[in-house]
Amino acid sequence: MFGWQARIIQKSPKRVLAALGAVTLALLAGVLVQDPPEGPIDSTSIFLPSGSDLAAATDVIRESFPAAADLRVVQILAKGDVLAADSLRAINDLQIAISSDPAIQPFLVAEPLYGYVQLIELAAAEAGLSLTTITDTQVSLGLAQLAGDPQRAELHDLLQRFIARDATGEPMAGLSLVILDDAGDALGQEQAQLRAHEIAESADTSALDTSIITLAQSDIEAKEARDRNLIVVTLIALAVIVVLLAVFYRTQSDVHITMAGLGMTILWMLGAQAWLSPGGAGIVDPDNILLTLIPVLLISLAVDYALQITGRYREALRDDAERAPDASGRAIARSVRLCGVPVLLAAGTTAVSLLANLTSRFKPIAEFGIIASIGVVSGWIVMTSFVPAARLTLDRWRATKGREPAVQPIADTIPGAAAALPRIAAIVVRRPLPVLAAAIAVTVLAVVAATNLSTTFAVKDFLPRDSEVAENFDYLDENFDGSATLMTVLIETDLSSGRAVRDLSDLHTVLVDPARRPDGIIGPPLSSAGTLLAERTDDEAAVADAFAELRSDVTAAEGDVRRAWALLEGVDAAGFAEVLDFRADGPDRTIIQIPVAVESNEALQELIEEIEALWGGGASEITVTGGDALIALITDELAASQVSSVSLVVAAALAILILYFGLRERRPLLGLITILPIIVTLAWLLGAMWLFGISYNMSTALMVVLTIGIGVDYTIHLTHRFLEEHRESPQVPEALRRAMVTTGGALLGSALTTALGLLMLVFSPLRPMQELGILAAVTILLGLIATFTVLPPLLVLWSRYHRWRGREAGTPSRPASTTA
Repeated sequence: MFGWQARIIQKSPKRVLAALGAVTLALLAGVLVQDPPEGPIDSTSIFLPSGSDLAAATDVIRESFPAAADLRVVQILAKGDVLAADSLRAINDLQIAISSDPAIQPFLVAEPLYGYVQLIELAAAEAGLSLTTITDTQVSLGLAQLAGDPQRAELHDLLQRFIARDATGEPMAGLSLVILDDAGDALGQEQAQLRAHEIAESADTSALDTSIITLAQSDIEAKEARDRNLIVVTLIALAVIVVLLAVFYRTQSDVHITMAGLGMTILWMLGAQAWLSPGGAGIVDPDNILLTLIPVLLISLAVDYALQITGRYREALRDDAERAPDASGRAIARSVRLCGVPVLLAAGTTAVSLLANLTSRFKPIAEFGIIASIGVVSGWIVMTSFVPAARLTLDRWRATKGREPAVQPIADTIPGAAAALPRIAAIVVRRPLPVLAAAIAVTVLAVVAATNLSTTFAVKDFLPRDSEVAENFDYLDENFDGSATLMTVLIETDLSSGRAVRDLSDLHTVLVDPARRPDGIIGPPLSSAGTLLAERTDDEAAVADAFAELRSDVTAAEGDVRRAWALLEGVDAAGFAEVLDFRADGPDRTIIQIPVAVESNEALQELIEEIEALWGGGASEITVTGGDALIALITDELAASQVSSVSLVVAAALAILILYFGLRERRPLLGLITILPIIVTLAWLLGAMWLFGISYNMSTALMVVLTIGIGVDYTIHLTHRFLEEHRESPQVPEALRRAMVTTGGALLGSALTTALGLLMLVFSPLRPMQELGILAAVTILLGLIATFTVLPPLLVLWSRYHRWRGREAGTPSRPASTTA
């Protein structure tokens, strides 16, 4: 099948190298046309699943309530004696300095300042005091009176949400906010957040230790740290891989050729990515954090392809005892012919499986599937062309110098492998069922452990652990139940019905009551129809009377409801438009903005469910979004999405393998046998994640998908080699022993090299990179173990079954090329 490629490489290896070099330059030219991203870095909303209720609700809010869309909170964290009068004035001055800055003013919401200073200022005003002249004594007495006044319990409880105290009850930190919307300019909003940091650096905040916390700053710091550390840690990983390849190859030239091929593969992937980025096709975001996972896959597959090619080449040289002229040329040609099918099948199956991610509603995951599949195909082309062409060119030159090429089997260079692999084969042949039973038992335990996996998605995970921003996030989690954020509740219903008015009133009543509202809500709604109505009924008797009648009259006519809303709009048209939108082409819309602070995704998801349960209308009428709610909902959607994605990827790989083995070998069952170890590996990996305390997040979810790509490569190589050896020797033990020693040795070298190299990612200061390193190494090793312990017993049982069928039919049984 690959005779043409073998002949071209054997005849003109230098031309092959030149052609590959030209393709490399053409792909890298994409860097010249690639445009830098124009929008702000957004670590959360880019993961909104397209077509989801969450994405639709976000679009609706942008359309009807632009001032409430894409809100961002500038958090001012002050540590020290935060309740001293001078400290209160200092933080208030800082809030005013931020909110009055020309670069920030266009993005302020109607009432942008919030926090413990504003709450104390409100309490002081009720007592006839001013924040500008208040003394420490007055603050202390006022707070004591506030704590003992049951009529002001709500204000006191709300204040405690924004003040952290030590074990003795003394105040040690306070949290204040400046709230921004995007005003139709997301990039400007990002710059406004960064400007707040600059203002704080030059502000005099007395004796307080003050920090500004914004999503914009954390996103930028995360990207810089990711780019900076990825280069350093990747170089360390590659250095380890070079050392291990030197041990396994025992020749420097093979190491250099393999690493050059790996480098060319990554360059092809990066070049293709550039052509598909803005400035080119514009279908891929180069800042997609998930794209950093692709080199992990390429390193594993490319090294494996190179080891397979090199191992076959050495076998061919060793078998050519006569060493006639151009023995290297014939050996390379044979290597390419024999490796062509299994490598193509492995690469093709992996690439198609990765393309199944195009069905994901998460755009970053779909983009990952595109670039990863391109990378896999690039690895196949480069490693089956560059490696043999470079090896042949070098060995022909060495032959002119009278030097012999290396012929030592790779398995012989791995300590203990030459003895261990035949023993594994012997055990499997003698006791296939007990080996499978043990694997099944481990799989069951892994599945049970996997049910306890937690699903997370946290911005701070992408920050260096020792950074100030990460420390501030941790401080907020420990002392304020997490970062303060705004949650937006969108309600779409017929607001002309009396039922809707009563439901809105009931919901507002619960949300303003500290004793009844769900835990995690740190204050009454900042804006809502209920808030607007409460503000206007005090001084507008007509509005108060109209809505009082609606709440008491269960049979209120639609016209009466409309007139009541019209009265409210008449007294505050601007405020009305900010929270209510009556529509002729669909359900009416209203929003409720709630300040929240919770310490975990699980608590946030519970809070969302509680808020949805408070709505008296239909479940389809209410959607919670905005702020950290996006994170919780994205996490929930991710868990559901990846289950279907993994299933689809496995199904795609299974279909390809069944089709191949059915058409070429007339043994479709081999497709299922080859994929079963991958399913086992998936279960083992999820169990290992629980064992290592690694949560199921965006990065680790993709690692599960990569398990299929890496594992299927191993199983295809071993299955294909077993069939090849079985044709040469009808004895199953000998065929399996040969397959394990030859191809198994190359797989072992590949797995150890890439696993130990990628394990170096644990030295990254970024938690996702550390988890990636652990999981990549574990995935590779578990895939290898499953290939050596699950696949061989299945192949043995498969061979015995066909031998039995042959005896029953009275015909000789062969491993392939007969009707199954």
